[in-house]
Amino acid sequence: MRFLLAFVFILIPLSAMSLKEYGAKPAVERAATVSDFIDKMTTDLRAKNPELATAIRNWFAVKQPGKPLSEGMERLTVELGAVEIQARDGRADLSKIQLESVIVYVVKQKFPPQR
Repeated sequence: MRFLLAFVFILIPLSAMSLKEYGAKPAVERAATVSDFIDKMTTDLRAKNPELATAIRNWFAVKQPGKPLSEGMERLTVELGAVEIQARDGRADLSKIQLESVIVYVVKQKFPPQR
């Protein structure tokens, strides 16, 4: 019975995290959440396009010389800040915007899909 319960929990997909939930987490957990999503996204992509997966991972992981963040994390921080400003102005609802969608948006800006 324990095996069955564990198996069911593994099969239940994790729900996306709203920016409101993300903002309520401590900084260490926020960093881990972003890192985990990028890791999952690039792992899934690696089977079809290993070069793109490596480029995305490096864009988020490799710090820029003289700066505390990588280019990808810096860009994500800017986008999240912009959404927070919109929320303060009443033009966005952080409970309805998913962190994962912002990360995908940032990645698509840097690495547009090839047609």
